[in-house]
Amino acid sequence: MVLFFDKVPIKEYFTKLFNFYVDFQAENPKYRCVFGKCHVVNASKVLLLLEIFLVIPIYMLFLFPWWLMWIGFHLVLILVTIYALRKKKHRFMWPMVLFTLSQFLIWGLLTVIQLLIAFFDTQSFLNFYSQGHHEEFFEKALVVIVVKLLVFAIGAFLFWRFSVYYATKNYYSDRLEGQVSATEESKGLEGVAQKLLQPV
Repeated sequence: MVLFFDKVPIKEYFTKLFNFYVDFQAENPKYRCVFGKCHVVNASKVLLLLEIFLVIPIYMLFLFPWWLMWIGFHLVLILVTIYALRKKKHRFMWPMVLFTLSQFLIWGLLTVIQLLIAFFDTQSFLNFYSQGHHEEFFEKALVVIVVKLLVFAIGAFLFWRFSVYYATKNYYSDRLEGQVSATEESKGLEGVAQKLLQPV
């Protein structure tokens, strides 16, 4: 089966996800993540593979039948991002960037609301996370601390995830501009050489 718009077999779009070679400014710290240990494009591929092989199966198993409402959108989003990674097109990274940004903002808003609730009513805060059955003071305090740490950790991960996809979009944009400017520069040098070789 071949995609009609560029005649590349569909399997190549997915096998490209397992190719972690970076061909443009691989060591540039601007495009590094996790304390400079990996390239943002490779991190995007790993995050996308987690979406395909972990996130989707988990919510299909545990959120039936509610996942039927958003599975189509999620699959389209993943396919568009796979296309962006395969063809190195920064514009097609925008849907995933906006989606991850919206997830982070919604989580951040819910976190702020829940922290305000916890400040005034600890029991309601625990009930929201199905932890209202704890009665001892120290046990309840420990559960509140653990829940807050988990909430902040998830928020930090969602922000990191957004920053990885956004940096990947910028990487492909800069890559395109770098190639264009290099082409223009080479054309300019050829033009100067031709002028020098032309007889007066």
